[in-house]
Amino acid sequence: MRHGATEWNHTKRAQGQADIALNDSGREQAESAALALADLDIVAVYASDLSRARDTAAPIARTHDLEVVTDPDFREIDQGEWEGLQVDDIKKAWPEMWGAARHYSTRPGGESPAQVRERALAGIKRIVKAHPEGTVVVVSHGGTIRWLSAEAMGYNDGYSARLRGVSNGGAVSFQASLNGDDLVLSDLVRMDGSGTDLDDPNV
Repeated sequence: MRHGATEWNHTKRAQGQADIALNDSGREQAESAALALADLDIVAVYASDLSRARDTAAPIARTHDLEVVTDPDFREIDQGEWEGLQVDDIKKAWPEMWGAARHYSTRPGGESPAQVRERALAGIKRIVKAHPEGTVVVVSHGGTIRWLSAEAMGYNDGYSARLRGVSNGGAVSFQASLNGDDLVLSDLVRMDGSGTDLDDPNV
């Protein structure tokens, strides 16, 4: 699940790993998510250690009498020099790195999508080892969810640009299992019922 909205989402600023709190809309999205997932048999709730993810996860965990387990490997991409900038300013200063390119380009002074995918997959692998059966909720961030989704679809970072972005409070599901020591992700489904392999509406 992607965290609820923040003021930086509203003003279209690159948040990255800046610890920006949920706004009123984001808190409402968190409560709505808890209600939507109330009937699932959830065995654990994990979140990025950034407050917008933790605070989205909290009502979900509370509904199931669970604690939120935080893991920094589920953080958003480190946006480097982009952090705090508005999208229009990033487009002007780095036009060759925006559009579809942002889904496979290393941020100036920050991380690459490949690095995010690697650490997020390591986090999922730890979860599968801890919870080999059952449904686990992970509250993370838009970019991180994109690259985990790409892994489930068998896409490289370049082709991940075709995946439809997940809105604040939105979610996808996938199966995660171990084949020996190898992590396998499959069966990606958007929880809003839309197709997954569509042109990104956020370009």
